[in-house]
Amino acid sequence: MAEFDKAKYKAIEREAYSRKARSYEKFGSAIFENLASPLLEMSQIRPGEKVLDVACGVGIPSLAAAKLIAPGGSLVGVDLAPGMVDLARIRAQRLGLSNVSFQEADAEQLPFPNESFDAVLCHQGLAHFTDRTNALSEMRRVLKPEGRVALSVWSTPDRTVVIGMVARTIADLWPAAIVPGAPTWFDFGASGAIETIMREVDFREIHSTRVDHPLEVPDGEEYWQTNLGISGRLEMLLNSVPNEISQKIASKVKSEAEKWREGTILRIPCEEIICRAIK
Repeated sequence: MAEFDKAKYKAIEREAYSRKARSYEKFGSAIFENLASPLLEMSQIRPGEKVLDVACGVGIPSLAAAKLIAPGGSLVGVDLAPGMVDLARIRAQRLGLSNVSFQEADAEQLPFPNESFDAVLCHQGLAHFTDRTNALSEMRRVLKPEGRVALSVWSTPDRTVVIGMVARTIADLWPAAIVPGAPTWFDFGASGAIETIMREVDFREIHSTRVDHPLEVPDGEEYWQTNLGISGRLEMLLNSVPNEISQKIASKVKSEAEKWREGTILRIPCEEIICRAIK
């Protein structure tokens, strides 16, 4: 098996998700805004606070959070992919939000002084980081004393079927895609996993909850197109395998999705874990 190269992985993700920004907005905005609602509720951010959103993507949940901290509050969103950052700025301008800004930055080397923020948000970002312990330590470093972090991670493949179905199909049809040491979507899905790493970086008063937001689509084709529209990681993989394997993956995923049909729609489980902790 190939050896995991952190620098190469980051460079590819940066490029892939920059290219994916527009389709991510088109296919993913409604889905991820829905997923972000319990995160924002658990964060308990308030007017006047200074907030950081790590791995902000196209501005989810940054834009909703910016409204919650007005008046007097400010938010900075950071992401590794410049294409995502550029689109987040455009979306903020469309909404007339003046208390939010975005910049390119690596979550593992946050460009802010110690104790800069009242709260840190990270919506499904850990799945993309090559060193999760370091990224969480950076979030803690930039928090003020008693500051809060609220983050979300995917559950296990059998509960986050909307992603697990694709991951299992790829593993079956192209095992070489599995690289030891590379981050996966489900690294914190097991019971107690997210709490363990949060304790390791000295967070306290750690609370978590699980929420299911089933994806509803009319058929397997739309389910597959939604995955293609959102996932830069899936695009990276499909571009690297033989065309016949790529076609087999697509065909099998569409077929598997149909098993979740309920009448005129497919209703596919999508469980996330929301975690809140204090510095």
